[in-house]
Amino acid sequence: MTGRGAVRIATVCTALLSLPPLAAAQGNSQHKGRAARPPAAAPAASTPALPAGTGVRNFGAWLDDSSIVDPHSGWAGLSIGFWQSPLGHQVDMPSTDFGYGLSPVVQVGFSMPYYRARYDGGAAASGLGDVYLNAKINVVNAANNARHFGVALIPVLEVLSGLPDGTGRWHWGLPVSAEVQQGPVRVYGTGGYFSRGALFGSGAVEWTSGRGYTLTGSLTHGYSVADDPLSDAIGLNRRRLDVSGSVSKAVAKSIAIYGGVGRTLSRADANSTRLSLSGGVMTFFNAPAPARRKPHR
Repeated sequence: MTGRGAVRIATVCTALLSLPPLAAAQGNSQHKGRAARPPAAAPAASTPALPAGTGVRNFGAWLDDSSIVDPHSGWAGLSIGFWQSPLGHQVDMPSTDFGYGLSPVVQVGFSMPYYRARYDGGAAASGLGDVYLNAKINVVNAANNARHFGVALIPVLEVLSGLPDGTGRWHWGLPVSAEVQQGPVRVYGTGGYFSRGALFGSGAVEWTSGRGYTLTGSLTHGYSVADDPLSDAIGLNRRRLDVSGSVSKAVAKSIAIYGGVGRTLSRADANSTRLSLSGGVMTFFNAPAPARRKPHR
């Protein structure tokens, strides 16, 4: 894999990891596998005067480009993330990401975090977070057309680590990504739906300098589809807007490092992220192609 390709994957992972976590908002899952269990609605749910509902806003987000790795090649990464919200703070350490190219048009991957959260009042939680299994299907290859325009479908399977709102452990998502490449600049975005009841749209602009640094700025907008009078009563936003910035660089032919910062821009509530920080390292590999068996004669 070329250095530019290594930076490209690291940049996408940075954008995913630097966006603020959504666990407080959705109660059981957050984008790209980070998870916590802030008891955002517990005090309100115990108050008889409040209206019926779960007191949980389900959000989901995904940001990716349309490019895939070459067949029989891939990457593995380790990262650390920190998030601060009105409820407390959370550290993900380690978070693991893995991707592998199955064919010229399909790659598969997964992300799996281990989280440690501490809430105001002294409560704490830790454990394996939500696991995300995904495939990326390259529908239009940006490298094979004059406009450098690409499209990919990214079916996602969520395996949630907790069930505080009773929605079940297994869920799915269907993000669709598109990108345009113009020399050192790329613009890409993703939109889609998560079966927990969340619509989202995200976009990013990326620029790679002549010295090999890649800078990325991104915005993500989420919308919780389900009506929930209790969430309305306790002031939980139905929409969420997050911003992030990141930088990455290939430090060797097969290694890239990256870091990012982000926060919530929309009206502050119990689910808002005041600050998110993330960083990590990616290593890239090329596996030998499987040998073809000779036919017996």
